[in-house]
This record gives sequence, structure tokens and C-alpha cells, in this order.
Amino acid sequence: MTHSRRCHGFALPTLMVMLTLASIATLLALRNLWVNDMLLNADADQFRIQHKAEAVLPVALADILGTTPTPRHTAGNATQTHAFFPNTLADYEVLRQRLNLGACNAGICAPNTLDASATKASYWKAQTATAMVVGAIDTPYGDNTAWYWVEIFPQANSSSFVYRITTLANGVMPGSSTVIQTIWARNSLTANTGQWHSWHVLHD
Repeated sequence: MTHSRRCHGFALPTLMVMLTLASIATLLALRNLWVNDMLLNADADQFRIQHKAEAVLPVALADILGTTPTPRHTAGNATQTHAFFPNTLADYEVLRQRLNLGACNAGICAPNTLDASATKASYWKAQTATAMVVGAIDTPYGDNTAWYWVEIFPQANSSSFVYRITTLANGVMPGSSTVIQTIWARNSLTANTGQWHSWHVLHD
């Protein structure tokens, strides 16, 4: 009788310990599932952001080439102040004067010098107000969540131009974004064909 009571006396604490251990194991398993789910969501969001930023590049290139005349492709008269893509060095000087020798307007930039900070993601994230906004019709995953800038540089020993294109795309998760920068150069002054160079993702 005494032995039976001792067994019953040990059974309840043992059961409680086993239940506690099982609960801890369940919580750890749930935590691991939650962490893995968060990591998968972050990876998926990053993939979408990069896809979106890459999708902006041909949009920016089409803007540069402009098959039909628009205010973005003609200087207009002396009373106008809009930014535009120059076709000649004289046009380029007009653009620089309108942009105050270095600022950007509606995604068009004519920097006076190469700024080292322009190769950092934070530099572009801080000035979306000067960018060209991309709508949902031109890029996937949402409206007004992607931007681009085109910096215009005269090509050495030529009357043509080199274009440094920077794209910024925001993701679904808070604070997620990707900035891509690449260079495109025309094959000739009037050619609508060219070469891509120096593609990379910007960081800080």
C-alpha cells in the first residue's frame, strides 16, 4: 500500500514536468516556424523589390530616347524652365543653367561634377521629390513605389552623351528598398541603340 502511494505521489510531478517540457518544445517549434516565415517573407519582398527596380530601367531608357517630341525632349524657348533631355552640347548648357548646375528636376540631372555620395543608396532615398515617379502601368507591385533619375554627362571627345540611370524601388515590408545604378551610352549621337555598363546595387 505504501509503495502504491509513493508511485502515485511521483506520477503527478513527473507528468507536470513532461507537460512543461512539451509546452516549451511546442513554443520553440512555433517560434522557429515564425522566424522562418519572416525570413521567407523578407526574401520574397527583396526579390520583388529588385525585380521592380530592374523593371524601371527600360522605362527610364524609353524616356531618354523619346520617339515623339515632348517637353522632356525639347528645350523650348528662353521663357521656359522645364528639364529636358538635350540633343546638343548647346542644349546641355541650357539644361545645366535651368537645373542650377547640379540639381535634378523630374528625374533629369546635369551634375557639375561626379559626387561620391551619388553612389550611395541613402543619397537617392533622400531626394525622391526630384525624381521621375513610375506608375503601376510601367512597373509591377504597386503605384508610386518606384522612381528614377537620369544623370547626363557629355561623352569625352564626342558630341554625344552618357547617361547614368539610378532606380529606386520600395517594398511591402517597412523600410525595405533597393537602389540600382547603371550607365547607358549611345552608339552614336543620333542612335537609339547603345550599351549598358556598370550595373550594380547601391548600398551605404
